Amino acid sequence: MRLAKTTIRAAAAAMFGVAVVSASATATHQAMAETTATHRAQETTASYRASGTTGTYRASEIAATHRAPETPAVVCGPGYKVLRQAGFDGGTAYLLYNAAKRNACAVTFKTRNVGTRSMVWSAVDVKDAGVVKNEEITPLHTVPVYHAVPAGAYVKFSGGTKAADSGGGYERIG
Repeated sequence: MRLAKTTIRAAAAAMFGVAVVSASATATHQAMAETTATHRAQETTASYRASGTTGTYRASEIAATHRAPETPAVVCGPGYKVLRQAGFDGGTAYLLYNAAKRNACAVTFKTRNVGTRSMVWSAVDVKDAGVVKNEEITPLHTVPVYHAVPAGAYVKFSGGTKAADSGGGYERIG
């Protein structure tokens, strides 16, 4: 019965990541508890395959480096396609359109000071229907702005930072 209690303690230790060994436990059980504690202290590794190269990395490295690429289409959502873009010193403004939803999306990505929080803005203007604009302090890109686009409407977009901006004139879409 003594062995069963010690085994249960060792199993509990493994489950909670601590070494719980009674004074009367045998040296074998102490070694098992130390091995379990050492295993818990190490970070789990995982196999990862990218660009034809296979390797073993820590799970935290994979999470930190393998994220979905941030593109205008990913930011705006499924079904949005880039129609136009306008570069400026420090970034690029994009106009995207989803034909199924009849919605335009504008988003601005920074190319300078990426990772540093700074002011970026985006706007989409549907002629005779108004402007939707977003301005925020962000490390990479603005939150996308959406505007309904009636069939055959004229749309223009713009985006920028405090230092520079760009955009395009009205163009018929939809």
